[in-house]
Amino acid sequence: MAKMPWIRFFPSDWLAGTRGMSAVETGVYITLIATMYERGEPIPEDHGRLARLCGSSNSAFAKAIETLIDEGKITRVDGGLWNDRVEKEQVYLSEKSEVARRAGIISAEKRKQNQSGEATDVQRTLNERSTNQKPEARVVKEEPTGSSKKRGTRLSDDWTPDIAFAVSVGLSQAQALTEEQKFREWWPAQPGQKGVKLDWDLTWKTWCRKAVERLPRQNGHGPPRPQSPSMQRHHEIHSRLKRELYGEPDDEFAVTTVDLAAGDFRSH
Repeated sequence: MAKMPWIRFFPSDWLAGTRGMSAVETGVYITLIATMYERGEPIPEDHGRLARLCGSSNSAFAKAIETLIDEGKITRVDGGLWNDRVEKEQVYLSEKSEVARRAGIISAEKRKQNQSGEATDVQRTLNERSTNQKPEARVVKEEPTGSSKKRGTRLSDDWTPDIAFAVSVGLSQAQALTEEQKFREWWPAQPGQKGVKLDWDLTWKTWCRKAVERLPRQNGHGPPRPQSPSMQRHHEIHSRLKRELYGEPDDEFAVTTVDLAAGDFRSH
């Protein structure tokens, strides 16, 4: 597995992923995840060494790691301790690197072909001059109709997302509206060409599919895992503050609330 010198960072997901944890659990979790990213492989489960790495006592570390494993934040594998989101991020970066490599090869080949074509045109012109001794006629090359390349654009204010598609791939109506808000905030904030797309409808569909992948998973055919008491208290407080600040009803939060105990979120 390859080491990852950089990763995508979503502050809201980090905060959501550690919400409800104790200070020790938060420190252990973030330190282990960062170590996994740095190594690019599972961490050997040496409690003594890992406790020192996390700045924790052995007993506190052992208790924290068992809690993180029970809640699905950390997974035990043959090679030690691992995290599913770290593995997904490895795949993402690997695919992106491969795309960039292929694009570089294609670009180099096109430059080579263009340079070869220019050299041929120059040689042909010299040959014609030496044979006919006539002034060079300027030839204007006409572009065929419809040959202009389609240019990408930034997200416009009047763009309308396909909410029905978002619901069809697995999001609820409220979750689809939440993803729309994230979409509208994320892309305009991207600098330069990062915020330019050829097809915003296609970009929205890809965004929705990824949002569905981040939804909490259920184990087998059993019912969803119940929220922990601490998470229930957190959602109750959050809902009350939301109502007081914005006057939004409780049922909206009942739909959009995500149980973080399943441990599956965008970058972790």
